Amino acid sequence: MSNELPVAFPHSADTSSDYNPGIRLNGKRFIKEQTILEFAVEFLSVIFSEKWLNTNENDDSEVINEPFPPFELIKGLTDNNELIYYRPPIKMNLKLFSFFSLSPVDSRHPVHQDHFRKLVNTLENKLNSNDGNVLEKVELLEHLFHSFQGVGFNRTWCAQTFFPISTKFLVQETIWNESNAKRNQVNSWDEAINSNNYFNTRKHIFMARGGELLYLQLCNLFTTKQSKIDDFVKLMKLPAHESNIINLYNTLQQNLKLLESPYIKTFNRFIEFIDGLDVETQRSVNSNTGKLSCAWCPQECWKEAMLFAIELNRLMESVLDPVERIELLTTGCSLHVLRSICAQSVRYTNGIVDVSHGGLLGYAWLFTSANEVTRQQRLASQRNLKTITGILQKSLRNKSLIENAKSQTRIEIDKLLKEADNRYGHKLFLYLGKKLGIIAPFKGPGARFIMTDSLLRYLVLVLLRPGEKCEYEDFLFRLYQQYGIAVESDYLDEAIYWNCLPVNNFVKNENSSWFAQMLKAGGFLTELSDGCSLVQNDFKHKKTSLVDEVVK
Repeated sequence: MSNELPVAFPHSADTSSDYNPGIRLNGKRFIKEQTILEFAVEFLSVIFSEKWLNTNENDDSEVINEPFPPFELIKGLTDNNELIYYRPPIKMNLKLFSFFSLSPVDSRHPVHQDHFRKLVNTLENKLNSNDGNVLEKVELLEHLFHSFQGVGFNRTWCAQTFFPISTKFLVQETIWNESNAKRNQVNSWDEAINSNNYFNTRKHIFMARGGELLYLQLCNLFTTKQSKIDDFVKLMKLPAHESNIINLYNTLQQNLKLLESPYIKTFNRFIEFIDGLDVETQRSVNSNTGKLSCAWCPQECWKEAMLFAIELNRLMESVLDPVERIELLTTGCSLHVLRSICAQSVRYTNGIVDVSHGGLLGYAWLFTSANEVTRQQRLASQRNLKTITGILQKSLRNKSLIENAKSQTRIEIDKLLKEADNRYGHKLFLYLGKKLGIIAPFKGPGARFIMTDSLLRYLVLVLLRPGEKCEYEDFLFRLYQQYGIAVESDYLDEAIYWNCLPVNNFVKNENSSWFAQMLKAGGFLTELSDGCSLVQNDFKHKKTSLVDEVVK
């Protein structure tokens, strides 16, 4: 257990206002209000936006257009008091055209409605139609962009989020200040976009810094000494391109660019065309907007970041269609949030569990089948989940966190801890787990961990390199080490020990393995004999197809 406050990365990050134990423990910030999709979208926004490593927000020198800054410059985040700044584009025309008709009627300001009509009229004039069906084509385009609504169905149009099938959909969060608009009786679009009183891009309400925190974890990893990494991953038997930090950096730098799929270049031109329907708006909103700054993460989170980086690489290298890749990335980001807060909580909890019986990060999740589950298995998983939530609560009451909170605010500590539990602690863990579908039931008593088909697919893709095979027992080993997930075999015993429970043979599978059956049903497991089965990630690159040649 640590009795000191977590060290912030970057070292120059200001943590003076981060007195809430939930933020001061896990970084700024993983919060319950951020949706699963928006964790991934914000993470990708940092990756694909212009970036700067500076001590001053107004310094525009040395813009970085790669996913990560140059390896040698990342050291400046620990040595030179620098911060990471980034600036996603603000595509107001695109959002208005795509989401205005889908937004709640009572949120549609007359100024927005007038500009929406202007965009539609401009589009009608630009479309060439020999058959006269201009209105039909406009409606078709509008429905096309409706289909990429990702999150925010009950929000104002500008606060909604695209499903990021294209990197051109990665735009900055924009919040409409309705109260100011009513008070000042704003009556023109130009007035609305040229004043900071009405559209706000710095509130971090929905893009609440969770994606930034994931990005910072990776940058923090790249400043870690190789000797520490070697000690941490020695059980994993990784190849050089995954275990060597410079090689891992280089491959991740290149592989993340694969999200810019060549198959949607034509669609990207449609996106730019729609946003360019009003050039003046496009120019004004982007010229008047400053940079965003990434906050900070705990320096000791490099271990979970190492696992995340390896898994991202494997996911990017697997052959998947663009939509499935984004869906799996979304699962991976949220699953990593759960892993991160568990790992950090274990570090700041005094002896509730024996970390030597957990996975690489010192914790254990006891998963069961969603359907074929015995009473003993259900009870063991329920007990495990209660142990996890207990650790999350206990860690937020660490002496150093409490003393820090008392010294920096006059708010009653009980109120702070309640907020920490509800927004940053065990309520966040339960909420995200239920949204991912890996904690059930969604409502009511008896919540436990369950394995789902979508989670299983993700785990195969990230625990095995594309084209790699391993024995079933080895797959169970990787599953427990990287995620702390125990389903059967000796790892189930380890998880039970971790929960301070006596080993109970009734918890184990009596006959066939439900987990092996799930792998087999998904096409991932091949039985060679009674004593040997192989798990395979078959999503590898094959010979270049005719489609690939045409794209090239």
